[in-house]
Amino acid sequence: MLLTSAFERAEADFNARRYEAAVRGYLAITQGAPSFTRARFRIADALLNLGDLKGAKDVYKALAWHYIRSGHPLLGLVVVKMVLAIDPGYEDLLLILAEQYSSQSDRVDAEGEVDLPEMPALTADKEAPAISNLALAELLAEAVRVASNTEAIDRTPDRLPRIPLFSHLEEEAFLKVLGSLRLRRFADGERIITQGEPGDSFYMLADGAVVVSKKLIGKDVVLAHLKQGAVFGEMALVSSAPRSATVSAKGEVALLSLSRADLEVHAGELEAVTTALRKFTRGRFLANLAATSPLFADLGRPERREVLKKFQSRLTGPGDIVIEEGEAGRGLFLVLRGEYEVSRQGKDQSLKLATLKSGEIFGEIALLRDAPTTATVTSAGSGEVLFLARDDFKVAVAAHPAMHSTLNSLSTARLQANRLVAEHELITDDSKLLL
Repeated sequence: MLLTSAFERAEADFNARRYEAAVRGYLAITQGAPSFTRARFRIADALLNLGDLKGAKDVYKALAWHYIRSGHPLLGLVVVKMVLAIDPGYEDLLLILAEQYSSQSDRVDAEGEVDLPEMPALTADKEAPAISNLALAELLAEAVRVASNTEAIDRTPDRLPRIPLFSHLEEEAFLKVLGSLRLRRFADGERIITQGEPGDSFYMLADGAVVVSKKLIGKDVVLAHLKQGAVFGEMALVSSAPRSATVSAKGEVALLSLSRADLEVHAGELEAVTTALRKFTRGRFLANLAATSPLFADLGRPERREVLKKFQSRLTGPGDIVIEEGEAGRGLFLVLRGEYEVSRQGKDQSLKLATLKSGEIFGEIALLRDAPTTATVTSAGSGEVLFLARDDFKVAVAAHPAMHSTLNSLSTARLQANRLVAEHELITDDSKLLL
């Protein structure tokens, strides 16, 4: 039997609670494909269901060490949680995680350039080896011996990927917050979060895949497929606003979740947690902005990172004027978070033209055409913009012609709208504004 078919049969046996048969199948897969660690993990799950707590703990513990060392921290966290559920005394695993992946580690990639390594898949054309017809006790002992021996597959990379949020923490805070992290496992098709419900937790996808969908005009529209290493629901850490989409499991999924309430408990005693949360959420805003803003559409990932480094963050409060009508262009602005009101002075009164939100660009016309700004931009509440000074702007567009082309296209479309403003017609389409 091919390895892929053997795994499907073992999964069917496991789901039908035929755990002895499942162990036999997973053992054959582990012997035939040692690097396919999911089979080892399933052996531990089956042992747990068969009541062999010591065997399950031994396999989980070996996998925890393997994942931590090899650059799979989320899977490492999952298995550590399983070990601690069986025996809370194995806190040394948490210490190793903190040493390897906290902000104090000299091996974690601070720039976020190291991605999670790909998990090895089964070879579709390889046969699964035959397993001797062992008695149950002998079968379980052999399964523990094989599954817990990871020496042949252990790899230690020079640089390790960051754990979302956690790698912003120092070791002490890392360990305390880790205690609040919950392991949740979902079956195929189960809903993890539902559109419209208030958000109270964020999730790290440790294993498996999920589908993100949104109800539009009465129909469920798939927006994305997320895989291992993805983070979703992070806005729940800073807001209880309703979920904007539904996330469902695609196959079996292992998630690590952290609630806003749990984080707030630690934030009260650890300033480092508050600082880490601020860095994390800001990093997520930046990542979303880079992925969705037309300014970066034609740039590769390294180029986006290079350009973003040149921007400076500016926090704004209610009523703060970011750009004043008639002034010389000082630079390019990107809305990172918050809302900004655009207005222009008419004959008798100030006219509100639009509201700019996350991802919107403004200030580019004054730079490209060496003209005064033609509107005032005011912060409607607390927010943050990214500012690229005039000189840095010139260097950036010279180095990246695609940026210049994108901004030129925006400015051309907005020039026509400017004539409408001159005739005192109210513009409601943000993309037609000339600033």
